[in-house]
Amino acid sequence: MQIDWIRTFVTLAQLQHFTKTSEFLNLSQPTVSVHIKKLEQALGVALISRSSNSPAFQLTPAGQKVYEQGKKMLEIARSMEHIHDEKEEFHLRIGSTHTVSDVLLPDFVKQLKLMYPHAHLQLRINNHETIVEELNHGEIDFALVEGTKGLEPFQVEVIARDEIRFFASNRMSLESSPIILRELGSGTREYADDLLRSERIQPVEILEASSHSLIKQLAIRGLGIAFLSTSMVKEELRQGKLVPIDPFVVYRPFYFVHAGKSGEGSVVDNLVQLVKGLS
Repeated sequence: MQIDWIRTFVTLAQLQHFTKTSEFLNLSQPTVSVHIKKLEQALGVALISRSSNSPAFQLTPAGQKVYEQGKKMLEIARSMEHIHDEKEEFHLRIGSTHTVSDVLLPDFVKQLKLMYPHAHLQLRINNHETIVEELNHGEIDFALVEGTKGLEPFQVEVIARDEIRFFASNRMSLESSPIILRELGSGTREYADDLLRSERIQPVEILEASSHSLIKQLAIRGLGIAFLSTSMVKEELRQGKLVPIDPFVVYRPFYFVHAGKSGEGSVVDNLVQLVKGLS
């Protein structure tokens, strides 16, 4: 039994006319008759009562039941045919601080696209202060950050923990060497300033850069001591291009920040669980 036979029969039952049915379905009249005959043969019952004296016909009791069930089957078939159109399309504006974008964002975006292949993503990488401003102005939907300053109005969830410390190309001294830091307003810079303050270290010089990659390259070239996430310099440590300056180390959390409440099974909840699985 084919869906085309059912479609032809349901259309015929509604239009009550073979010619109109053939025109409506763009089929020849013989094809319409063949579909009805094959459906009756498949079901083993007569579906219409034909009169030799009149082109008009009536549905048999069995035909009436098949007509009612056929309509439901066609509705299901239409739904199935449109499943590919029911794409979960939505836009996500994602804010991230530079550190988190370097450590987590690439893998997060890859997994997000696997989970929501039709999501349209806009990625905005800025320092912590700018991310907070964008959250306040509704310019981003959620953010991945490493600090909590200014986030009191928002929902904040810990998603990972990171290790940051000082690195240099050789055993330099924090008291007598330039220190290469992110710019003011950066979450990483706040951790660095707090650590230097707590250890009562007065750098002889501070070099500022807004790029972790640039900070790393400056340190590799012996221009100072960089303050970076350990995850960003694994290869350089393995190759001996950088060494940690002990004993100074800071452990900090990474946060997922959003404005609304996340319920179990929601997109936000799924994203939180997704990014937690990357750490």
